[in-house]
Amino acid sequence: MRQRIIEALTYPRIILLANLKLEECPHQLFFERADKSCQRCEQGQECRWLNINDEFSVLAQKPMDSLYESLQFCIDYVDAQCSHEGHNVRRCACESCQWVTSARRLASEYRHSRRSHFSS
Repeated sequence: MRQRIIEALTYPRIILLANLKLEECPHQLFFERADKSCQRCEQGQECRWLNINDEFSVLAQKPMDSLYESLQFCIDYVDAQCSHEGHNVRRCACESCQWVTSARRLASEYRHSRRSHFSS
């Protein structure tokens, strides 16, 4: 499950990087928690996510709940991008919409496995 979630985070990372405006960032997309301009930046959440989920080696060490939260953030982000572009995720066959559908299934599997694990 861990590896599947880590692999699923690859596509939204590409989308996030493509949508962030590097030229508008004084920190080269490195979120500085103490910098007030980062706190007010409209790219703040995306930038923060990229910094927290930067390297696959780091992701391999993260607790599963953190990986799940990262996946949820990405599902919401890519779904919002799809909606903004006028796509219907349930009917559209584009790569982004298919990713959202697949990622939702993966998130559901994870939630179900957690419930099964805790009820045992």
